[in-house]
Amino acid sequence: MKEIRIPSALMREKRSSVLFTFVQATFIALLVAVISFFVLNLLAIVALGVTAAIRHRMLDFSVAYREFAAPSAIGVFVLAWTASLVFFFRERSR
Repeated sequence: MKEIRIPSALMREKRSSVLFTFVQATFIALLVAVISFFVLNLLAIVALGVTAAIRHRMLDFSVAYREFAAPSAIGVFVLAWTASLVFFFRERSR
């Protein structure tokens, strides 16, 4: 089998800018955080509903949003933003 040689000038690709990398990482992290917020809020409301049924008392369902889903989504955003920055900067350096 014959070996194909490609000149290095043809192999070079234009690298994306640092600003584009930050915007891309922020968008991905925001998307993951919004999805996780809704999922975590749903799970917390279900858990509060089960707790209310067991205790035979009405509970305040806004606790699910204030105490659990919002802080958890902020933590997920920070983790996802850090991970996506590392991933996209590694991809950029290749």
